[in-house]
Amino acid sequence: MADTKKSAQEVKEEAAKAVETVKEEAAKVVAEAKPVVEKAKANVKSTVKTARKKAAKATVKASEKVKRVADKAVKGEAAPIVYVQYQGEEEKVEDLVAAAKASFAAEHSRTRVTELKLYIKPEERAAYYVVNDKFAGRVDF
Repeated sequence: MADTKKSAQEVKEEAAKAVETVKEEAAKVVAEAKPVVEKAKANVKSTVKTARKKAAKATVKASEKVKRVADKAVKGEAAPIVYVQYQGEEEKVEDLVAAAKASFAAEHSRTRVTELKLYIKPEERAAYYVVNDKFAGRVDF
């Protein structure tokens, strides 16, 4: 039984030595890692500072652009009203566009108008239209 106690004592001592060795190694790793961590912290701070500056500049630029666009919108340019006159009669181009769209929608209710070309022939009192480069039609005025 004495042998068992002695060998348990030896195991305890070896374990204590191993724990001390691990502690020493861990302390070395921590000491070596500390400068790397500090450098990384400095880099992160620098990067954050730069990002904040860039974000502030971008915000200022964006707000200036929004202001310019808003100023233009407030001043606004009036949309022209275009008329076609022929032999003492006149028609608004806007009304002809609306009539062409309505005529197309009546025939092709499920097709979306992405492009509309309008050809006005006052001598025929008609406007010919081409929708989406596929469908053609005529509206009279």
